[in-house]
Amino acid sequence: MAMKHKADRGGGPVEFAVLALPILVLTFIVVQAAFVFYARSTALAAATQGANAARAYNAPANAGVNKANDFLGRVGGGLRNPTVTYSSTATTATVTVTGKAQTIIPGLTFNVTQSASGPVERFVS
Repeated sequence: MAMKHKADRGGGPVEFAVLALPILVLTFIVVQAAFVFYARSTALAAATQGANAARAYNAPANAGVNKANDFLGRVGGGLRNPTVTYSSTATTATVTVTGKAQTIIPGLTFNVTQSASGPVERFVS
């Protein structure tokens, strides 16, 4: 067993004070990264749902936007201020979902944008 010197007495609280701040900052970074990942996953899932609805045969023009907004309404608050946009060509339908990730520290903003596209179902002769 190592012998402690009298000069080492009372060093525990000081060591804790020095180590506590970096550990706390690292914890906040990990939690914030999880929020950003969750927001990206939510946006991608909503965009995929919207693209699948938009590319269906004879789908109305707003089918993709409505499906993505419906999904975002059911999933919850992983994505703040979401907006859904739709664009298409004769062969491809694309739905893009943008929003902001939840934040722990006020003032930080993490913008999230995810898109999904697929071929439009159509008859080809």
